[in-house]
Amino acid sequence: MRKPMSADQYLNKIKPVIRRTRFSQLKIDDIAKHMDISKVTLYKHFSSKDEIIEQVVEYGIQYLQQADTVVYDDSVSYIDRFQKTFLESLIGIIYLSDLFLQDLKEFYPRLFENISVAQQNRIKNLQSFFQSGMDKKIFNRMHVALSLVQDDATLRRIMEPTFSIQWYDLTLKQAVMEFYKMKQYQVISPEYLDTVDDSVIEKEIIRILQTIS
Repeated sequence: MRKPMSADQYLNKIKPVIRRTRFSQLKIDDIAKHMDISKVTLYKHFSSKDEIIEQVVEYGIQYLQQADTVVYDDSVSYIDRFQKTFLESLIGIIYLSDLFLQDLKEFYPRLFENISVAQQNRIKNLQSFFQSGMDKKIFNRMHVALSLVQDDATLRRIMEPTFSIQWYDLTLKQAVMEFYKMKQYQVISPEYLDTVDDSVIEKEIIRILQTIS
């Protein structure tokens, strides 16, 4: 017999949907269809549509907080942490899309404020991490805040459903990888570039993009 799915597994099915569809426009019937369950089963796990969106936001907040722990793990090299922060930014932008955040701001202002605070805290932690790497001369001197703005703006543009790869002759995977390589040369000091192993991050980018295909 097939094991019953958990609430988390159902939420995982709706996350890719709300990055490209306004959650406020989805009816319970639509949500149940995307979760591949009946309304009866849905209501066994969630009391309402509002509870579903609250749990999705809570997952996002927990993810952002968990991502913070990486930058403070001194047992991991600065290079590896740089790669991890790039992957975490990519995942965060996929599931906290502009469309989703705008919907929250308009219809769930309290939840929008909660997730905004978590985002701001992560930015502060990333700033401290990159500043530390610069102090140790592992990272190039740069304006960290503007570098983070560049990451957010570029990755959000690449991940937009309306992004046309035909205009730029790039696949989605190529666009993300090429931007990562640009950031690598922008951030990492030349004497450390030879220590970078991109094989793992390329596999991770492929895996992450497959979750939204």
